[in-house]
Amino acid sequence: MKIDLRGLLLASLNNQHLIEKALCGDVVSELCGLQAQFANNPKHALRVRGSDFSETTWEEGLVKIWSFRKTLHTVRQSETGLFLSARGVPDNWHSGWNLESGRMEYWSKFLLEKIESGVSGRDALKEECRKKGMSQEEERNVFHGWGGLIYEMNRRGMIAYVPGTAKNFVLCRSVEWMDKDKARALLLRRYFTAFGPATMDDCAYFTGWKKREILDDVEKHDVQLNSILCENREYFFAEGLPDSGEIPGCIFLAGFDQLLMGYRDRSRVMDERHKRYVTTNTGIVHPTVLLDGRIQAKWKKNGVKLTVTPFCKISQKNRKRIAQYGKELFCGEPCEVDFQ
Repeated sequence: MKIDLRGLLLASLNNQHLIEKALCGDVVSELCGLQAQFANNPKHALRVRGSDFSETTWEEGLVKIWSFRKTLHTVRQSETGLFLSARGVPDNWHSGWNLESGRMEYWSKFLLEKIESGVSGRDALKEECRKKGMSQEEERNVFHGWGGLIYEMNRRGMIAYVPGTAKNFVLCRSVEWMDKDKARALLLRRYFTAFGPATMDDCAYFTGWKKREILDDVEKHDVQLNSILCENREYFFAEGLPDSGEIPGCIFLAGFDQLLMGYRDRSRVMDERHKRYVTTNTGIVHPTVLLDGRIQAKWKKNGVKLTVTPFCKISQKNRKRIAQYGKELFCGEPCEVDFQ
């Protein structure tokens, strides 16, 4: 069997609910979580995909944890154990945060008690720790920007971040742990269902797992995959492919959108010459505009102003299409569209 690039894109858009929306909780599960270093990215990813999306309730039933590629992802709270199990629970406290294991155990117990009592905000927890005698050096490492003790507690299924812009924490209750390989096998099937057709290199890029490990888990746990060729490259998928359908004229993708993060090779959605406009030197992936199946601009909304920055010349007709889509997407909010 063979497929062309349009077929790859159509399958991706269809499987990732960018053609037909689904319930927000199902979207989060099927897409293996939503990358969440920037708090509003998961909200927008659900805005364009969720049939029951609401500005005020979108985060219900969700938490943020450290998941694929050691980055923050929004996942279903009930599936916290699945994603943490796939990473593997460390036997010992990690010593890379300049904290002795005894101190990590001491402060983790204290933080759990405070969160249990209702003190959930980052700043409020810092203040409680200072009252308890935490030194400035310990505070820097407990609340380190790249994780620290908070990261270690999350990996052990103790606490998680609350989605959204508020820096709050919640206790992880009733975490259902799994065998690491079985958890990975389940997530691999989800990946090749939502992101397929995809190569093994794409999967390794998305998960951060070694390609050899992926192949071993597929074989060991009998993850049923189909294969198809595109431009003499083998792609894999877990479910049937759409045999018809239209590529939407315009979609506003979130920053770090799964449609981009799911693939090492992004040629199905983006020209190589536009890569430098989409991803910064520090690895930030901008919110982008998919126009007739190709990424051709980036967007940013600040208050009522929606700024669109094209990467190439865009006709007046297409500018009107983009502006109309933006106003419809943010319906109910004042929205002034400006092209740079």
